[in-house]
Amino acid sequence: MKPWVLSRLVVAGAGNKTSPVLGAREHLELALRWLCAAQDSQGDGGVALRFSLIDGWSPSYPETTGYIIPTLLECERLLGRSDLRERALRMADFEIGVQNPDGSTNGGQVGSGYGGFVFDTGQVIFGFIAAHRITGEQRYLDGALRAGEWLLSVQDVGGQWSRNTFEGIEHVYYARVAWALAELAAYTGERRYGEAARRNVGWVLAHQRPNGWFERAGFTIAGHAAPYTHTIAYTVEGVLETGVTLGESAFIAAACRSLDAIAGIVGPDGFLGGQLDRNWRAAGRYACLTGSAQFALHCARACRLQGGEMRRRAAQALFHYVAARQLRGGGPGTTGAIGGSWPTWGRYQRFAFPNWAAKFFIDAALALDVAHGAAGEAAGKEMFRG
Repeated sequence: MKPWVLSRLVVAGAGNKTSPVLGAREHLELALRWLCAAQDSQGDGGVALRFSLIDGWSPSYPETTGYIIPTLLECERLLGRSDLRERALRMADFEIGVQNPDGSTNGGQVGSGYGGFVFDTGQVIFGFIAAHRITGEQRYLDGALRAGEWLLSVQDVGGQWSRNTFEGIEHVYYARVAWALAELAAYTGERRYGEAARRNVGWVLAHQRPNGWFERAGFTIAGHAAPYTHTIAYTVEGVLETGVTLGESAFIAAACRSLDAIAGIVGPDGFLGGQLDRNWRAAGRYACLTGSAQFALHCARACRLQGGEMRRRAAQALFHYVAARQLRGGGPGTTGAIGGSWPTWGRYQRFAFPNWAAKFFIDAALALDVAHGAAGEAAGKEMFRG
């Protein structure tokens, strides 16, 4: 191993050493600091896909830059930081610049060579809507509408997407694309987007087992047997939030069935296996920190919607687990970062810190009411208790 690589591993604490949990707002602002560094590492306004202990910063990633935009704008609203608004709008302008004439957004990081991808295009819609909501600038709404029309044009009759997909296969985690279309329907009043969202979630729910687990939740066919918690969480979130946006109680109930299964297997210390099989058993001895942050968010959201002490405790434990593993130093590539896995050599995003891990960690903090001020700190102390 090259000396500089070893140095990065040591500085970043890449083994299994945790750090004391800080105040909730400190964790939030550390993650924001890292996201800003990820944007500043690029010259195009987008957010670097990840920081790797091996390769350093990756190029900008349109997919996740798109859904980071509403996170930054919510933090700007709660923290009063105008710099976050400016950053979010630069991200939105970046998305306009990389959008294809047909409305699609290319898969992968900038320069990957992939064509338009369904999932990536769907996530960018969240950013366009958020940017239009605060500026009223037509170009952002036009970008969202172009994306929505393209998604409808490539959707299968059964509601799924089998073209322009990762690995060229159908995925249930594309329910998060359905949520984007549902939001576009709610925002514009165009019912066709909502109907497409319902068709997709209907297809997704046909692949849910009675115990709440979803078939076809992996990135690959082989990965469907024990998907990462990251893609399981995408699936559950898409079903839940589409249900909330469109007023579909059956969708909400189906998502909560999965969330209650997850809440039931979270360890007392917040550990959740990074991959789960159809019986909700861990496949591997590592945590996917991204998935844990996502499920902290989703359990908190379900608790807000319907209550449930087990959901609340799971959200707190999961957030606590991730917070104790947030990096505190080592330079702009690691300070405030959330790893793909813990230990860092786990299978998901090995030795790397993806931008979406920080995004979902921030979202979870916001969902747990730890955004700012004395009230936030009090909530944070409650969250980290026990």
